[in-house]
Amino acid sequence: MNGVRVHLAGPPFLEHGTGNGRQPHGRKAWGLLAYLVLHHAPTPRAQLAAMLFPDAEDPLGALRWHLSDLRRVLGSDASLQGDPLTLQLPPSSWTDMEPGTPLPSTGDHPLAAGLIEGMDFSDCPGFDSWLTIERHRLRHRVETAAYEGGLSALAGGDTATAVQLAARALELDPLNPDFHALLVRSLVAAGDRAGARDSADRCAALFAEQLGAGLPAEVQHALAAPDTGIGTLPATRVAVRSYLEAATASLAAGATGSALTQLRVAGGLAERTGIRELQAEALLSLAGALIHGAGGRGAEVSDLLHRAASLSRGGPPSLQSAAYRELGFLAVQRGFPASGLHWLGKAEAAAAGLDDETAKTLGVRGMLATDTADYPTARSALQESIRLSSQTRAVRQEAFARTMLGRVHLLTGQLQSAALELDAALTLAGRDHWVAFLPLAEALRSEVHLLSGQDSMAVETAEHATALAAAFGDRCFIDAAAHAKAKGLLAAGHMDAAGSWILRGLGRNPWYRWFRGRNLELACAADLRDNPQRALGYARELGELSSRYGHDELTVRAYSFLALLGDGAVGAAIPVLAGRISNPLLHAELALRNQL
Repeated sequence: MNGVRVHLAGPPFLEHGTGNGRQPHGRKAWGLLAYLVLHHAPTPRAQLAAMLFPDAEDPLGALRWHLSDLRRVLGSDASLQGDPLTLQLPPSSWTDMEPGTPLPSTGDHPLAAGLIEGMDFSDCPGFDSWLTIERHRLRHRVETAAYEGGLSALAGGDTATAVQLAARALELDPLNPDFHALLVRSLVAAGDRAGARDSADRCAALFAEQLGAGLPAEVQHALAAPDTGIGTLPATRVAVRSYLEAATASLAAGATGSALTQLRVAGGLAERTGIRELQAEALLSLAGALIHGAGGRGAEVSDLLHRAASLSRGGPPSLQSAAYRELGFLAVQRGFPASGLHWLGKAEAAAAGLDDETAKTLGVRGMLATDTADYPTARSALQESIRLSSQTRAVRQEAFARTMLGRVHLLTGQLQSAALELDAALTLAGRDHWVAFLPLAEALRSEVHLLSGQDSMAVETAEHATALAAAFGDRCFIDAAAHAKAKGLLAAGHMDAAGSWILRGLGRNPWYRWFRGRNLELACAADLRDNPQRALGYARELGELSSRYGHDELTVRAYSFLALLGDGAVGAAIPVLAGRISNPLLHAELALRNQL
């Protein structure tokens, strides 16, 4: 094997199939290799030279020297040429930074969270800005791998590994309540209740000291599983089905609390039957109700889904696909794109030949692609979801997919297409009496009205969306509606009222992190002129969070605001980051600011 194994997580090193042991010379060579591996779009040589060698007398000459060094290291089977510059590694090569590459979670190679760890590029501000984004992205990916690895281990009964991985996740993010909850759940499952209580006490002390907050609800739930009161009930398939049907009726009536109680009873009874398929169905139903009805996004719902996925193996493909899809949906809303791709790939494979399940999975895939600014993939996935939904007469799924496609058109400036899709979605949702979903489609439609010069329609639609979202208590839709409402008020010059709605959309513990990021972007725009210091804080927060969550266009927009506010270091990175996003509207806005 003549391929090269490129390790960029942690202290970097290369492994050669020929065993020659050659390594790049110096940090600039490693930085250049990391850039070429991670930045898949070809980059003009002059742009890259300016980023990496800003103080060199001959930046292009310095770049040529380092490219020559990389050719020496990678061997004659590698292709490193052209202007714009592209890298093609030798056949059979591998890199630990590819999105589909699983990160090691246990064993001799612990999860490393630093990209080309130990190398400082503060003397290359443009390159350092790009590298900061990639380092945020890797750290978040490692946190996710540890957390989800722990959940999988817990679902499989390997409590020792679950405890180990939960502890690793906490090392990386000590203030993440879900990581604390996973550690407590794992210790409880291992029979170490004293250890679980000690961990909860440490969590409480940390949150009180750092955040002025009490013990997170997720940790409280992990310490004490709810009493479902099933001791005297018959554990039969009929009994489980009865409670599942009752929960479905409760959800349809808007009685989420009653539905959750009924689903917990169903889960307890299903566990006593010992029927794996029935247990998986009950767990999946409970997780779905928590996610879509009660805003469940933490360790409890993740644990339920991992257990459902484990139990569904070998069962009906539709059940297995649904479990994987919900894991993917949860990952998308929480800003875990690599995890989302993993689970949605498994969901699509399990749904092969099942048009209804495939349509649902493609709808979530379209969400993910939109959040990460991969608009061509988003359009393709959502259009196919619409086709399959229409074919199978899945009205609600078609309404959902059309709403998501309308969002793509809105973000890319195709207002007429956005209006057509959103109007169709609203018609479908109304026909199926899906009132709870209307706020999202209406919020997006309000923005289209505003950009089309239909101010009064925008105000009216946003007003209806905010009222409905508040009535149903859906935090995702509340954040979307708050954005639409604030935009209308800003356009009318009502700055104070707009600021109040922006703050509503920036509440803690969002259900859907992309929408919160979008509200941060709006906060930057609102404060840019009159309160630049506050705008700077919002822009920095948006830049850090969006880079962690893979929300690439929001990262570009954060850097654009930072540049406008006087941060000269980010200017060189903006064209590089924007170059891999296919969005004419974004490019036009950056060009107006002379940032391309």
